[in-house]
Amino acid sequence: MIGISESQRALELVVLQNVILTGLTIGLFWLGVFAARRFGKSPGYSLAALGFSRPRAGVFTGAGIGLLVGVGALLVSIPVNLVSASILNRFGYSTDSTVQGPFMDGLRGWVQQSPALAIPAMILVIVVIGPAVEELVFRGGIFNALYRLGRLASKGNENKRFVNIVEKVSFAAAAVVSSIVWSLLHLEPTILAAILILGVALCALFRRTGSLLPCFAAHATFNSFATLLIILSGLGVFEMPV
Repeated sequence: MIGISESQRALELVVLQNVILTGLTIGLFWLGVFAARRFGKSPGYSLAALGFSRPRAGVFTGAGIGLLVGVGALLVSIPVNLVSASILNRFGYSTDSTVQGPFMDGLRGWVQQSPALAIPAMILVIVVIGPAVEELVFRGGIFNALYRLGRLASKGNENKRFVNIVEKVSFAAAAVVSSIVWSLLHLEPTILAAILILGVALCALFRRTGSLLPCFAAHATFNSFATLLIILSGLGVFEMPV
């Protein structure tokens, strides 16, 4: 079990990492725009290209769709995690949670010790800041860049069938690559498949809505479940197995 102080420092480190990742993502985007302008192109510096825009269906509809996707991802993750654990066990791999499990246990102890501080801090970092930054980096940045890059292959081509094929292949490749990177960073083999599925779903949601808002709503909803379990367990409502 990670100590309470270690859990607090881990949350602080997450915030620092998120600040750095946000700065790097936006900085690289503006650097790319600057370079393109130097070569005669005329892209804008607006962050709308990264997903900072109104969902095509509207703010409330977009957020509602994101909420439904988040709930659906939670329901899908339960059997997927069980199957993943079964497969890992069958091939002799450990399914013990060596990273997130001890971290969650430490957070639970923090809730027991100081709920007035721990609960809002966890909600802010795990439910709000984390999903917002990860969506910016992995969907608005990595997926978006790979997807747009792939679509350049069909630029100027008047064959609609070819353009459609390139668009689908570009989306699939960009979604899978960005989601694999995202899932691997969670450092837990048991949940890797579920996170990978969620990542692809979030990429599809971003392409469909043209905005990071629905993706954030879905991601925040997904993270809220684990956060709620930790809080309720720390408050003694029930005993959560970790």
